[in-house]
Amino acid sequence: MRTQVLLSLQRAFWNLVTPNLRGVAVRILAEDVSVRLIFENDPTEDDLENMSEAETYAIADFTDAVTVSFEADHVPAGQPRELTTGEEWVYLRKEE
Repeated sequence: MRTQVLLSLQRAFWNLVTPNLRGVAVRILAEDVSVRLIFENDPTEDDLENMSEAETYAIADFTDAVTVSFEADHVPAGQPRELTTGEEWVYLRKEE
């Protein structure tokens, strides 16, 4: 399941990563996939639309038995990007 989720997310984010996106983390618990997008600034309307589009692509990759959900998180530059319990990184922006 892990490999399928990571590949799905990689494809879901094609052409949807913006400079405001600092990182993407995922938690996979059985049939529940939770994706957290970490934005440098409060997500714009475009950021939220991109997030919704990526979520739709990811949901389409799985059967109805799998729940996929995305959430936006605001973590300003200079503050550490940290994983919460059970998460792993899908994407990290290069930062100084």
